[in-house]
Amino acid sequence: MARVDLTPAFLIHRRSFKDSSLLLDFFTQDHGKIRLVGRGLRSSKTNIQMFQHLNISFSGKGELKTLSHWEVDDRPRNITGEALILGMYVNELVSRLLHEHDPYPELFEFYKQFVNQVSNLEQDTRYWSLRLFENNLLSELGYALDFSQDVGGLSIDKNAFYEYQPQSGFSQSSIGKISGNLLNKLLLESLDELPNKDQLKACRDLNRQRLSSLLGNKPLKSRELFFTKN
Repeated sequence: MARVDLTPAFLIHRRSFKDSSLLLDFFTQDHGKIRLVGRGLRSSKTNIQMFQHLNISFSGKGELKTLSHWEVDDRPRNITGEALILGMYVNELVSRLLHEHDPYPELFEFYKQFVNQVSNLEQDTRYWSLRLFENNLLSELGYALDFSQDVGGLSIDKNAFYEYQPQSGFSQSSIGKISGNLLNKLLLESLDELPNKDQLKACRDLNRQRLSSLLGNKPLKSRELFFTKN
């Protein structure tokens, strides 16, 4: 029987399973995305929470293993309002796009950082943090972009504008909506180098285009909650 003890994890999705159990999807540091049965948890007074850093233990022989122990390794966290919607969106991306049992340790750390700070950020910084998470997710899936040079191999000009060419990169264009300045900020990945609102919108549209081919025709439920916002 395979057994894993106290691996770092976040709960990203849950649903009812049989009479008193739950099906629990976790994003773990060492084992990637996994699905476990939480036996008897539907009636448990100790509720396992999303957006809290956990250490979980699980065991089992087949594909669907059983959560045997969990403990909170985090401060109390109450994510509400817009921050909660963005957290739900990130959880849905992880749930939909990551391959099961493949570890993504760097993305796990980026997810942890996002969850830790999302409630405390100003709105524009919050959305910039989300865009950076999306970029890291796409990179982990093999869809990284080169933000340092265009499709012709020339260095990005901060004062120019660019169009995105799917699977190729960026080409300079007089009618492009993606500024070289934005591409430079994406390269730096710093919350201290915040884009303006037009750049944030251009980055949002760029990432939606990049994600759409991976998500297919099934819409994201969380996106419906903030589609008109950002």
